[in-house]
Amino acid sequence: MEQKETYNSLYEYISAKAKPFLKDGGEMDFTISEDFKDNESNGIPFADGAYDGIAVYHMGTQGLSDETRELMINALKIASTGDKEAADRAFTELGKAQRAIHVIDPLQDYIIEHKDEIPAKRLYEFAVYAITRSCDIECVKFGLSILELLVIDENEELKDVISMLGFSEEFALFALFVMLRWSDGNDRIFRLARKTHGWGRIHAIERLEADDDRKRKWLLRNGVHNTVMPSYSALSCWNKSGASELLFGDEELSDEDARGLRDIIDALLDEGPCSGISEIENSNDALLKFLEKARFSDITDFEVVRNILNYNNEDNEQSSNKIDEKCREILDSEKCREAALQAVQEGKSIDLALSLGIDCRDDILKILESDFDNNAHLCRYLMDDKSYREKALDLFRGKLPLEAMKAAPSDQLCLGREFGNEHNLTFLIQELKPFPLEGADLLEIALQCAPPQNRNMALRVLGEWTGATGDPLQKLLPEMFALLKGLVENEPNERTRVRMTELINGELGDK
Repeated sequence: MEQKETYNSLYEYISAKAKPFLKDGGEMDFTISEDFKDNESNGIPFADGAYDGIAVYHMGTQGLSDETRELMINALKIASTGDKEAADRAFTELGKAQRAIHVIDPLQDYIIEHKDEIPAKRLYEFAVYAITRSCDIECVKFGLSILELLVIDENEELKDVISMLGFSEEFALFALFVMLRWSDGNDRIFRLARKTHGWGRIHAIERLEADDDRKRKWLLRNGVHNTVMPSYSALSCWNKSGASELLFGDEELSDEDARGLRDIIDALLDEGPCSGISEIENSNDALLKFLEKARFSDITDFEVVRNILNYNNEDNEQSSNKIDEKCREILDSEKCREAALQAVQEGKSIDLALSLGIDCRDDILKILESDFDNNAHLCRYLMDDKSYREKALDLFRGKLPLEAMKAAPSDQLCLGREFGNEHNLTFLIQELKPFPLEGADLLEIALQCAPPQNRNMALRVLGEWTGATGDPLQKLLPEMFALLKGLVENEPNERTRVRMTELINGELGDK
């Protein structure tokens, strides 16, 4: 692992990591070293750019506390003195109190309101220092936020520095805010969109102006391809790429354009994180035109058709018989069945295969036997049939080092790779709720695992069992009852301890 001492600043680190990808033309594939992430809020780890992305799309505006506002004003006053190192420390403290994404608007408003009191030259000098010399993530963002207010369009060297920072998913959003004011900003935003693949791509697409065919074609074919969630960019890609015009035009779709439309439409159907298909005018006409115009050949194509069918059936007010008929025609084809049979042998598209009436349980068992660690979640497809359920239970007993998984209870999330076995066990445990007493030995192991999610999942299952049978735990599973009595005293999580106590006291779960 790189040591923080190897790099004198975040900019130096990012430059070193980004340049190889700029040279070979590929997308950026690096993350900020953990050595720079000492200030993670509440000890919760976030992927680069994730906290800020979630804040932008889901948190809304957050006001500043009086204490945080005082820290902000003090940091600006120090920057005004010309003491850049002291200002770096002050903005670092501000970032610990409140992340920069929540301070941008109050910070910029204050600077504008007090422009006569804050020397622009000193502010500029500190901002440049922050983005090139600081080792604190939030301080770099504050520097970028200050530069957003200043005219730097003629300073090509500084623009290159900001563009370089933008290649990091963590700083892309803040770099984009600055780029929007440049004469060549849109072209730089397009480059950033193509080089990043996480939150940076999402933010860039949101702000990109599709002013030529090259940009529109890239948005059509690549825009929703990010490592976060395609739906974040789906509506922007639909509106900016000319997808509707292409779909309703007279020209035949190329395979590349058809795949691009497919991926955008599939992402539009998922309106969990943001608006999608509901914002498309005449969306049923668009879906039907896609089904009629595209050629369907691989498993991804058929998965999307199934998603369209499910969406059409779920939306009773807008459901279309024509869409239903066309989807079923495509899914009933021999080509679809052949693709599904091939996919299930790789542990893919199982829901599609089941909807086609393909029994793939033996294939799932083979996959679990050959590659358990990557496919333990597939056990849910084996639970409805008793004989396959017993095989699944035995398989987990044989694949997991059960005795070695017993450990002192933790109150932390325990998400690291070292807890892979415990994580795999939860896939099975959560499926045991409808089957009282089956797999009780595995529940005992789960109750003795370090991760709290294992213990809580096991307790929920026991609650279901006592509720379904009408028997208290002491009668239903005397050995489990005795185990809980021994575990409750050392349970670090209060809510988990309360649930243990309820089961020990004979309270039943929901019947």
